[in-house]
Amino acid sequence: MKRELRTSFDKIYLTIEYDEASGWIYNNWQGVLPSDTVIRGAAEVLEVMRATGCHYLLNDNRLVVGSWNQANDWIEQQWMPQALALGLRRFAHVVSPGTFGRASVEEMLRRVDDRFEMHLFQDIDAARQWLHAAKVAHQTA
Repeated sequence: MKRELRTSFDKIYLTIEYDEASGWIYNNWQGVLPSDTVIRGAAEVLEVMRATGCHYLLNDNRLVVGSWNQANDWIEQQWMPQALALGLRRFAHVVSPGTFGRASVEEMLRRVDDRFEMHLFQDIDAARQWLHAAKVAHQTA
């Protein structure tokens, strides 16, 4: 399952892929992300979680430019409760290289508190390993 979301200029800003073999949903965000695109994209991630029953997310922001702080209120108040209701367990987030994107995700991490496990990564392979370890631990528990 793969979904691509596009801006009004027909540019892809989010690709969502359910990686059944790995057992997580991979979200590849790109470009400048105004709050309306973040909200649309995050709502679509919830739909994929609902359709697949998947509880693990790999959020890749390496291609994001700038801040998306303006969407953090919505993420905290709307998205997080819905994701938790769908069984979200772990959220691996690969940070964007810029200072503003890093500040946005650190603000989101603060808001997550202890609602679910969220970890920030510079390296996508480390993020994959962290998610894989959680899946293995959950399957053997």
